[in-house]
Amino acid sequence: MNQTRPIGIFDLTGECPLRCRHCYFYTDVSPVPPDLDDEGFLLKLEQARDTYGIRSAFWIGGEPLLRLDLLREAMALFPRNAIATSGVIPVPTDLGAGLLVSIDGPREVHDALRGEGAFDTAMRNMAELPAQSFALATTLTAESVEYISWLPELVASTRALGILVGFHVGRPGDPSRVDGHRRDQAVDELLRLHRDFPGTLLHSRNAIELFRSRYSEEIAKTCIYKDKAVSFDVNFKIKEPCTFAENASCDACGCPVVIAHAARDGGDEASEGLLQALFPRRETMIGQPAVSGDEASLSL
Repeated sequence: MNQTRPIGIFDLTGECPLRCRHCYFYTDVSPVPPDLDDEGFLLKLEQARDTYGIRSAFWIGGEPLLRLDLLREAMALFPRNAIATSGVIPVPTDLGAGLLVSIDGPREVHDALRGEGAFDTAMRNMAELPAQSFALATTLTAESVEYISWLPELVASTRALGILVGFHVGRPGDPSRVDGHRRDQAVDELLRLHRDFPGTLLHSRNAIELFRSRYSEEIAKTCIYKDKAVSFDVNFKIKEPCTFAENASCDACGCPVVIAHAARDGGDEASEGLLQALFPRRETMIGQPAVSGDEASLSL
């Protein structure tokens, strides 16, 4: 059986300064295990890389920047890296990785979801980064979906490359989940924004269309976690069916990376370019030209 999975998603730490209301990571369903020490983590990381042929690493948590020294050592093991951060920890400018900073709405909405002061702290830290050296990640929830029209203002004020939008992947009955008719309405709004404010959304129009509820079954069947990606917790236990583990809801997947891969696999060249930018080679940064051809496709 072929175990090759070119994309690895790693929980670098179970620690985080925030406790976001819509976070899948901290739940009563599956308590977060204690972190490995640096030596133990790197040993298991190399084993996972070699076992699955991982070329692109996505560093999440917890808050991966809390273990910055380990993060640097870990990224050196892969040709392509991306980091997801809440933005409440200052971000070094020399990481050589794609950077996604989570902003889920205007100050009052973001702070209601993530904690008082989280918005202003993230904005201050992003102001220290070079323009277009990072992207924004916005998870649309029942609380934030009404603020789609605000997203162009967010990109302009942060000088970000653009926004990667996803929908909250909650279990049925989750009050923050956006699905059904309201989700399809939100897709219409995103498509209008894509047309009227070019460069705000990083997804292509084809990818945005795939967020519609009628495509959920198709997306679940072709999900990258079936044959292209593997996700590990802090102790390198594989998370099934995906990074969201027990909190996954495959009947209404809203993961932006899964959607981008589905669009790319359907022949969407813009989604191919997006994925190359999100996982830059170590000598490039997000926003710079990515490699193309066979070398690029091997990584993703």
